[in-house]
Amino acid sequence: MFRTLGEIPLQDTLAAWNAGFQDYYANLQMDCRTFLGRFHREDLLPEESIMLYADGQAVGFTLNGLRTVNGETMAWNGGTAVLPAYRGQGMGGRLLEENIRRYRLAGAQTARLEAFVQNEPAIALYEKYGYRGQGTTLFYTLDGELAVPAESEQASGGYEEAGLQIRECAAAEAAALPFYDYSGPWQTHWPSLKDGRCLIAEQNGAALGYVQFRRVYSGTGQLSGIQLYPGKLRDDLPAGGRIIHLLLSRIFSYSGSGVSLSTVHTPASDSGTRSWLEAAGFSVRSELLHMQRVLD
Repeated sequence: MFRTLGEIPLQDTLAAWNAGFQDYYANLQMDCRTFLGRFHREDLLPEESIMLYADGQAVGFTLNGLRTVNGETMAWNGGTAVLPAYRGQGMGGRLLEENIRRYRLAGAQTARLEAFVQNEPAIALYEKYGYRGQGTTLFYTLDGELAVPAESEQASGGYEEAGLQIRECAAAEAAALPFYDYSGPWQTHWPSLKDGRCLIAEQNGAALGYVQFRRVYSGTGQLSGIQLYPGKLRDDLPAGGRIIHLLLSRIFSYSGSGVSLSTVHTPASDSGTRSWLEAAGFSVRSELLHMQRVLD
């Protein structure tokens, strides 16, 4: 039997979440405030998220979200888990079947999710139900001091900076750019960055590229972290490395002692950003596979 999370007491849902992810690849244990905050930040919908029951016991769940972008509705699986005592009994497949049924009823054209690359059983299950890998993404962290890399001559490529400006704005403003990228993970889209910021590089009034980020503050209002989210450059730039260098140097120049620096879903294919991060001292903490299913 399935019930939506809107029909279930919050504490029961939270208990199932923490039990389902107690032995996961990353620490996903949450308290009530953090759990509720995630629903708001990532546009998860209690009425579309489901809990599976067997013999009156909760055995597994999925958190789901729906979002319409440029006339296309996409669905996102924001977390699926089966409680340890019920694994190996086909419960994961039942959850995926119900999710896909609900996505279709909601009019979604695509369904997306992410899985840790080492979670091969889950990836195989998703593939069985029609999901296909779209590339991997990396989470970087910096241990130690930031070492802003020197710009190479190759990166500059003779690029002229006349008329170049970099302005900071709300992450939402990047969505107006004609090359804004919605192809990556749900969490990297501007609606998931409700308190997010963006740097946009412009030259003579034309946008060249953007990058998104978040500043994290402590309870006393002190800057405690900076999280870099993916951006995109215009395809026709003569020296993209120069713009990447300027944008990333500007973002991380805001940091100081005691400020943690990290990235969220940096595309493995983004060699320019990765080169800059690794030269600055960042290292990969985890790697996820971004997956998509076309709903027919």
